[in-house]
Amino acid sequence: MDQQNCYQMLKNCCDMKKGCIVFSNHKITMKTFLRNIEDFAISLKKLGFKKGDVLTIYLPTCPQALVAFYACSKLGVVANLVHPLTPLENLKENLKQTHSKGLMFYDILIKDHKKLSGMRQILINCSISNYFVFRKLFFFLFAISKYKANKKAIKFSKLIRHDKNAIPAPDEGLADDVVCTMHSGGTSGKPKIIELQNHALNILSTSLEQMYTRKQRGGGSEFSLVALPLFHAYGLGVAVHTCLTNRYSLVLAPSFKPKYYNKLIRKYNITFFAGVPVMFKKMILHKNFYGKHLSKLIDLWCGGDVLPESFIEHFDTILKRFKSPARLMRGYGLTEVSSVCAANTFENYRKHSCGKAIPGCEIEIWSDTDKPLPPNTIGEITVCSPAAMKGYLDENNGFVHIGEKLWIKTGDMGYMDEDGFLFILDRRKRSIKINAINIFPSEVESVAKQKENVDEACAIAYHYKEKTFIKLYITLKDQNVNHEKLKRELMSLCQKKLIKYAVPYEIEIINEMPRTSFGKIDYKKFEIRS
Repeated sequence: MDQQNCYQMLKNCCDMKKGCIVFSNHKITMKTFLRNIEDFAISLKKLGFKKGDVLTIYLPTCPQALVAFYACSKLGVVANLVHPLTPLENLKENLKQTHSKGLMFYDILIKDHKKLSGMRQILINCSISNYFVFRKLFFFLFAISKYKANKKAIKFSKLIRHDKNAIPAPDEGLADDVVCTMHSGGTSGKPKIIELQNHALNILSTSLEQMYTRKQRGGGSEFSLVALPLFHAYGLGVAVHTCLTNRYSLVLAPSFKPKYYNKLIRKYNITFFAGVPVMFKKMILHKNFYGKHLSKLIDLWCGGDVLPESFIEHFDTILKRFKSPARLMRGYGLTEVSSVCAANTFENYRKHSCGKAIPGCEIEIWSDTDKPLPPNTIGEITVCSPAAMKGYLDENNGFVHIGEKLWIKTGDMGYMDEDGFLFILDRRKRSIKINAINIFPSEVESVAKQKENVDEACAIAYHYKEKTFIKLYITLKDQNVNHEKLKRELMSLCQKKLIKYAVPYEIEIINEMPRTSFGKIDYKKFEIRS
């Protein structure tokens, strides 16, 4: 597997007979999907794309994005995956940084396609109607009513139509070639462009298969709900590539609508779902989440942000009530290692933990002087993984060299117990120093969420009269409670459970937490306000 590109692994491992990709209730057979990849690769060659060129995929989670990614892997072209709601000015800068040659965009997301002309890209226009058979005319007319077309843009639909006897494009992508670039805050908190190679995503797939010993009930009968975006490693690496190469079919869900997700789980008997905390929290608020269909769920993974143990226990109780064999498994990872590097499993599970390192991956806790620390000692989480990135684009590679091993310092603080289970405390850059003492916001937030009516919490540094304090923002499960009484009780709880420097100076109740594009609480927006 290590010597293949991602497309070759897909072609060798997917279920050709039963496998499919579902998009907006339309089924695309695996045979058609692979044919589209081959045809799109032929078209890219005809458009002048060569090995090492960059194609920017400025798309939501949709079949066109998957086709483009695997066609790029086949040809050795780099897929530059960008959030489809990135402002055009920021997109222009990104195209320059990555030396992009082509741009794929979704028609209804850009009102005036002429604005793309100055970007000097080969423009490929993808439409919501591309993969519809029924109501195709309706969706086409709906789409063209929403934008002004650019005549220079090539329609995606024309690029996946070739004669069956057409000469296939050569498989020029190698295992060590960069297959995609992703955009992350980086381990230091500064925006980075991360280069991932074919073999990294393939190794991730085989490692997760080895770790997760519960085998599928049969090729093609297992469905994965793809709720995570492709421009994040967790979405591409786990929900798409790992699932396809382990013979799952996919149900693509481009935008997060909790009630709609529940409907998809019910309709397609979803067996695997990887998500982030906010998804699971909002899905169980709707009645259509509950029912006998939950018994079909086998595997549920949660990562990307902190998830309270109390919620996991509540969620697992719901699953058990409807006879589901699944548990909500907490994991840990980062884009620099293609997403997951640790996860709980049915065989190895520990409360409050993110599990053990996945096969082939090593995790250590380091001191400020880059020395490994003993069990149950807090330090920086550091990872050595065969699924690690090639490096950061146009920067130093982001590794620490120890002998022949390359280690990535994650910027996250935590500890490992004597059995190798990983426990996360907080981002290092989020730690707040008050009177020379490190305060971890997650500890404050964890205490706050012990209060019955507190839903979510975010603690930040608050500066007042040249002194630093903690300010706590919370959202409530029930807005009808007495706010002032709740704040007094919460302050009392914090005083009992936290050291005095970690006790909030002020508590503010808000209606909703701001979110990043990945669904995490955007604590930086609170820092700007304060």
